[in-house]
Amino acid sequence: MRLTRREFIASASAAVPLLTRPVSSQQPFGLERAMQSLRAGMATAEADPERPIYHFRPPAFWNNDPNGTIFYKGWHHLFYQLNPAEPRGGNQHWGHARSRDLVNWEHLPIALWPLTDRGERAIFSGGATLGADGRPRVFYTSIGHPTPEQWIAVPQDDELIRWDRPAVNPVLTLEAHGPLNVAQWRDPFVFTERGTTYMVCGGNLNNSRGGRGTVQLYRATSADLTKWAFLGVIFTYADLQIWNVECPNLFRLDGKWVLLMSPQQPCEYFIGELDLTKPRFVPEAHGVLDAGGSYASNISFDDKQRTILWLWGRTNTPPEKGWNGCMTLPRVLSIGSDGFLRQQPAGEFDMLRGAPIDVPSIELPLGPPVVVDAVEGDSFEFATDIILGGAAEAGFDIRRSPDGRSGESVRVSRSGTLSVGRIHAPISRALERYRVRIFADKRVIEVFVNDGEAVIFSTVEPVPGRSVAATAQPLPARAGGPGGGRGAGPTGNARIENMRFWPMKGARFDSTRL
Repeated sequence: MRLTRREFIASASAAVPLLTRPVSSQQPFGLERAMQSLRAGMATAEADPERPIYHFRPPAFWNNDPNGTIFYKGWHHLFYQLNPAEPRGGNQHWGHARSRDLVNWEHLPIALWPLTDRGERAIFSGGATLGADGRPRVFYTSIGHPTPEQWIAVPQDDELIRWDRPAVNPVLTLEAHGPLNVAQWRDPFVFTERGTTYMVCGGNLNNSRGGRGTVQLYRATSADLTKWAFLGVIFTYADLQIWNVECPNLFRLDGKWVLLMSPQQPCEYFIGELDLTKPRFVPEAHGVLDAGGSYASNISFDDKQRTILWLWGRTNTPPEKGWNGCMTLPRVLSIGSDGFLRQQPAGEFDMLRGAPIDVPSIELPLGPPVVVDAVEGDSFEFATDIILGGAAEAGFDIRRSPDGRSGESVRVSRSGTLSVGRIHAPISRALERYRVRIFADKRVIEVFVNDGEAVIFSTVEPVPGRSVAATAQPLPARAGGPGGGRGAGPTGNARIENMRFWPMKGARFDSTRL
């Protein structure tokens, strides 16, 4: 069962009185109970043979949004929404892990937990930035008060293990908006532009009825980032089906500004210009970030000048497995020559590749799937070119069982669609060649097409199969001959070319610090 933020906020905030906030109130008892529970669940989660082995996952139980992603002193730090008690949503804490290489991870103690004696019931999502002293600050939405509040946390050590939440909290409340009524207000993301620190938060201006999901902009007015001024609404999503904007990320990329948002459906992006004087974000290009089971983006920037995208990968794992959720592969962002976003898996994952297997070109006659004898497994990467020829679509059945069942299907079509099972994403139409990269990792799969023009994260049904089969489907019969329409059109068999397969080793997940 998935619990949306909206449902959880309603249950967590209803009739909760505002408690006093003493200066020295950070008792460790809540943390210790959470850590004991998390440790107790690890054995069950680790025993599941379908658990991903190289996608990041928490030690046990439930995760959702990536939070506070930041590169600091040679480490990629990933905080994330964690329920340390059971494999379902709710009871949000901030889990924490770090990595030198984006692949192998050291699990660290829970970073933030609800301070019940200060009125907190849940620690919702947020972001990170560097303070004036060069050390990180994290911001998050504190839930449990009569209305959501934005809080700051300050590290007590350079490993970012222990955090202080100063008595000045909250640093932002709904009162900052004056007469403007912002509902479902949450998920601060912080960025710096020309020496000034700004924050964006999601919400809506229509009391959650749809049609006015918005992004609000704030400016820090104190050097310690504890005081903020509301500058205005910089973006409004006019779609009546969208009742709220969650997890907005706003950042510079390749000379443009990019706005990511999670609107209770696949994440979307807008590329355009930001005017901080008006203030207003003006979109010039728009697309879907990932049409599959990912959600709730966050961004970090590393010492290689890369902009790294983090996404929650929803797995809908049965609760008896003891875990539910992972992260997608970290993706490096750029803007293509056509003005739209490109996403590529971080190159560090090449270190997990086993010995490569090069597969000769395969002709795909229209009809039953052709098993690729050299390729099998449940954790692998392969890259290939698909030439459609006279086919309407071509692709692969992943983890195909001996009786012909497919764990998941991957197809590209001449009409300009990437399909992973029942999930569809637009790609360039009628190309001669489509370049496809597939990362299979036990229960999950990620598919990249045409150097990241489209990406889909999805789950794989755990059928008892390990083979891969290639397949092609014919064009529909129409007047005008086999090619259909006016003239002959494309002919010949589809082909699979330049196929290279790598079995993937598992990443290291070190839990000794827990």
